[in-house]
Amino acid sequence: MSDPVGEFNLKNTAIGFNTTADGQLQQTVDFEGTATGFGGVFGTLIITQPLAEAGATGGPCAWAGKALLDDNSILGGIGEGTWEQIGSESRFKVSMIINISDGGKLRSEGVIDHGARSYSGHLYDAS
Repeated sequence: MSDPVGEFNLKNTAIGFNTTADGQLQQTVDFEGTATGFGGVFGTLIITQPLAEAGATGGPCAWAGKALLDDNSILGGIGEGTWEQIGSESRFKVSMIINISDGGKLRSEGVIDHGARSYSGHLYDAS
């Protein structure tokens, strides 16, 4: 694994649930905080699964968000990856590839801690 190009520290601000048009359960988890080189970061982790798999301990996930840079410009980011529960804890490892609106691409490796309502980790160049 290459050296990180940055880190992120986000706080959970909301959790929502919905159903999709094809009857799946969708969970959205909103975060805000900071990330190296991106200033203020605001985003949503999205997990969509069949209702029968609501108790799963891993699966696919997606990310959609924006960053307000120090110069007040805005970048968008969308990504896909996986999440996996760490043992029997209320913590989850999340790995994603995120495409940035300026053409960049990052790999995000982090941990969501539900008890602490936090999501933190490292960013790697994925270009």
